[in-house]
Amino acid sequence: MFTVLTIFSGVVFLTLNSVMCLNNGLARTPPMGWNTWQQLGCQVNCNNTQINCLNENAIKRTADKLVSDGWRDLGYKYVIIDDCWLSRLRDTKTVALLPDSSRFPSGMKNLAQYLHSKNLLFGITIGYGTGTCAGYPGSMDFLELDAKTLAEWEVDYVKMNSCNSPDHMMPDGFEKFSRLLNGTGRPMMFLCTYPLYGSWYAKPELIDWKRLQNNCNLIRALPNSFSSWASVIGIIDGYKVRNDVLPKVAGPGHWNDPDMLVLGNNGLSNDQKRVHMGMWCMFAAPLIISTDMDKVDQFSASLLRNKHLLAIDQDRGGHQAEFIKSRNDVQMWIRQLNDCPVGWAIACVYTRSDGGPINFTTNLDEFKSQMYTISGDKFELVDVFTGDKFNDVGLKENFTIPINPSGIMMFRVNPFKLVYSVQ
Repeated sequence: MFTVLTIFSGVVFLTLNSVMCLNNGLARTPPMGWNTWQQLGCQVNCNNTQINCLNENAIKRTADKLVSDGWRDLGYKYVIIDDCWLSRLRDTKTVALLPDSSRFPSGMKNLAQYLHSKNLLFGITIGYGTGTCAGYPGSMDFLELDAKTLAEWEVDYVKMNSCNSPDHMMPDGFEKFSRLLNGTGRPMMFLCTYPLYGSWYAKPELIDWKRLQNNCNLIRALPNSFSSWASVIGIIDGYKVRNDVLPKVAGPGHWNDPDMLVLGNNGLSNDQKRVHMGMWCMFAAPLIISTDMDKVDQFSASLLRNKHLLAIDQDRGGHQAEFIKSRNDVQMWIRQLNDCPVGWAIACVYTRSDGGPINFTTNLDEFKSQMYTISGDKFELVDVFTGDKFNDVGLKENFTIPINPSGIMMFRVNPFKLVYSVQ
């Protein structure tokens, strides 16, 4: 038995299966980037002195920051505009979508080309229904025209929200729009949100998950993320409750999307930030930052840049973590990994937010799920937050680790004698 007194997180890794992908060839690993929502939201009453306003200057300023501070080179390449960029009316002659001319005077194609010149990718949000969530023009009656417009603007990523949308029309409508996007000849990553707006959570049989895999690169099925522990653990609990469905949906070309990363905003302790980033990587989630990139605190930045975590998230096998069980208010998760080298990731999340640290004793043999089992005799454990390594650990050898309230322990588990390195 060995005891570790400084670790507050744990992850173990596994191997993977091949999965069918959307025929646009995108999202072979989960996308990474930045979204406007948490910083800029629907701040549309702009003036020349206002910095936090949803306009082209703010987008370009963040794009420059992603490049100059090295975020792009880590993989954060998508720059995604959320709701509220549109004009309140479509073009009076062509009925095409229009950006707000006062906030995006250069137009969306010009903005896309600016981003492309910096080796970044351009994402945009529209609404399927009669209007977007903020009441801007929707796409339900203009799907073909809007797909062509987005292609003409050189868009790389399309998020389609489902507010103001008839439930019975969304499965067919999203599938049609997916085909129309592909039909433009421009590869555009497609995020589908309609499971989030339906009643699938209580009755998952209401959703045709294979249809979603075939038509959507990204699938939103759980509530929006906010900068609070209740939100973060609520989403993790959602994955736990629907452990029978969601891990089977994810894989290269089609990923479950637990929503944006809110690291860098107020509301989470450092331990909770570790849980947020660690579990999103366990879930093979898109890593879409949504904060003011000029004000990201050092601790949040260290997590977002952590190469051990990014390697887990971007593992090409594409396995999503499976929930194993809860013991003493600790959720135990496992993920199989295929890269650098084959192995596993295990995560233990202490869900209580009160009291003090606990000493949690376990062994690798306890991490068995329906899909994944750790096999072998000896292993190397790598703390993904500190980089500390523990060698020659037996499969049934107990180890004890303190975990803070609303904290995580997280290790990479490598078969011993295999060399693991993150460049």
